[in-house]
Parts: sequence; C-alpha cells; structure tokens
Amino acid sequence: VRFRAKQWYQRRVRGGKTEVREESYRKFQLREAQKKELVRSWSTQHQLKLARETDELEHRKKNGMLLLAQCDRYKRCRQCKRCCDNTGTSNIWRESRFIPGCRLIV
Repeated sequence: VRFRAKQWYQRRVRGGKTEVREESYRKFQLREAQKKELVRSWSTQHQLKLARETDELEHRKKNGMLLLAQCDRYKRCRQCKRCCDNTGTSNIWRESRFIPGCRLIV
C-alpha cells in the first residue's frame, strides 16, 4: 500500500512539473511573439517616418521661395488644404444694412 501511494505521489509530482514546464513554455512563446510584433511595428513606423522626413526635405529643397511668394503661386496650402489668400472676405454683401430691432439683414 505504501509503495503504491508513493508511486501515485511521484506521478502527480511529475505531472505537475510537466504542466508547469508547458505553461512556462507557452508564456515564453507568447512573449516572443509579442516582442517580434513590436519590433516589426517599430521598424515599419521608423521607415514611414524616414520617408516623410525625406519627402519634406525634398519639398523644402525644391521650393526655395518665401512663404508669401508660395501663397501667390499656389491656391491651397499643402498641409491643411486651406485657401492661402486669407483676405478677410465675408459672405455678406457689401450693400446689406443692419436695421436695429429687425431680424433680417436688408
């Protein structure tokens, strides 16, 4: 009886050790996969940043004009796509008049 109990106990201990080993290996594989994914993501982001910087540098080198000269030449801003000639125009006609006490502009 003692011998069988000892064998049963040894089998349980061996099974527990293998479970711990397998779990540790699964966690290691997960960490390695995450690490590889981060490295890949960082490298692609770095390549994109370098491409943006080189594009901006080429744009600066090609365009040696001052900002006001660029505004005269281009209709829209390259970055924000807004109209460059901000002259303060409004959508209200020059002939319109505001009458006090009235909700309409005539």
